[in-house]
Amino acid sequence: MNKRKLIKILLIALPTAAVAVCIFLLYSYFEVQAGLKAVGLAYTSEAVGLNREQGEAYLFKAEKAPTEVYFTDEPLNVNTYFYGGRLYVPFEETYDRLVSLMSDNAEEYGVIFNNFIFSGYGEEEINPYFLEIEGRCFISFYKIVKGMGLAAVFDSKNDSVSIYYRKTDLSDVPSLVKTDDSLPTLLRIEDITPDGYCESPRYTDEGLEKLRAVGEYLERREQKFYIAAIFRYVNPGEGIDVDLTKMTNTYTADFIYTLDYLTDKGGKIIIHGYTHQFDDYYTADGFEFGYTSTLSREERAERLLMAKDNAELLGYDNTMWEFPHYGATVSDLKMAEEVYSVIFQGKGSFVKSEKVTTKTASDGHTVTYVPLPAYYLKNIYELEDMLERIRECEDKGCVVGLFFHPSIDFEKIEIDTTPWGVRNWYYTPYWALPTMTDKIIGDGYTFTYFEDYLR
Repeated sequence: MNKRKLIKILLIALPTAAVAVCIFLLYSYFEVQAGLKAVGLAYTSEAVGLNREQGEAYLFKAEKAPTEVYFTDEPLNVNTYFYGGRLYVPFEETYDRLVSLMSDNAEEYGVIFNNFIFSGYGEEEINPYFLEIEGRCFISFYKIVKGMGLAAVFDSKNDSVSIYYRKTDLSDVPSLVKTDDSLPTLLRIEDITPDGYCESPRYTDEGLEKLRAVGEYLERREQKFYIAAIFRYVNPGEGIDVDLTKMTNTYTADFIYTLDYLTDKGGKIIIHGYTHQFDDYYTADGFEFGYTSTLSREERAERLLMAKDNAELLGYDNTMWEFPHYGATVSDLKMAEEVYSVIFQGKGSFVKSEKVTTKTASDGHTVTYVPLPAYYLKNIYELEDMLERIRECEDKGCVVGLFFHPSIDFEKIEIDTTPWGVRNWYYTPYWALPTMTDKIIGDGYTFTYFEDYLR
């Protein structure tokens, strides 16, 4: 190509590129301004206000529950109530009946009793777990089970829950453990939603118990993690709409029990969409935000706020957000920055980031973007590919972050109950999560929180 021809091409290409950049910058500017306007209006919208009002009215009123409580096969014959999405039982009555039914030699089964919640009513850390109903002291079912070192098994179809001994022998924990100088990496367990009524559910009562086993496994290996939670499951094709702030039954109480369990084991909640769907899509399948969504900008802004309110109403952290399938327009990102302080996504729509970065929102608060460049494990057959992506992240010095759907491991988590009433979980050591954890720890890393990257 001669010099004159090259100059001619450049004279055409450079102005065209400049025009394209200007158009993009103008588009981004107007999208940002539209997003700011939409989220500002959403704070006072009727939909957002009604969602919160209905949630408060429904959740914070004690309702008699149909759930029967057993210790192994023995009925406790205690009244149960729903409150705040959780199951509550009468404190002293339940405790006394459990103790009366327990074997004198229970500790021989590996049970360790933890009485931290039974020292009295006055301590600051105790009060939130108790509730006065009809002049009697009730306690969150999760807290009494945890406090006594026991295990719970829900049977939603029969509106019952059974309490068992829980073996706490840690001898089966792998010898490979993190060190004090381990480098940070990030793990997110994805799409945790109350789908138990759909035709092909992941999180039945059994699935939720296995999810608790995942949390215990990570705690035993001293690993921290994030939980991408969707608090409203919608499946138009099957006529299902489970909003945890507007519906409480034995199954939804099992789901909240499991989230409480996971957060106690070191998990932190990320709000993963309001419904993670739109139109005829079902939750965890549809996008909800992004360029393919048919929802208006105003509806998206309202969903950002309603999702935040729902997390707060249920008692969970409501500061972190993840777009469904990472789908987001320029205005979607700007609206999320105004509502949340942490966004699990590479910074910006068109710039792929592999570092934890921060920026300042229009109101002055700091927004942290957290990418997971190792992406996700689609199925067990792609495990080697995931291990390779982890290695690549380590070599590049970027965030070593990944996410996976824990149901991949469910077939390798076995559950049984001994004749003397001990509930046991067995996690196959060579399946997805154990293998990825071995890789991380073996390479000198540990699953932890994104703040460690900022430090």
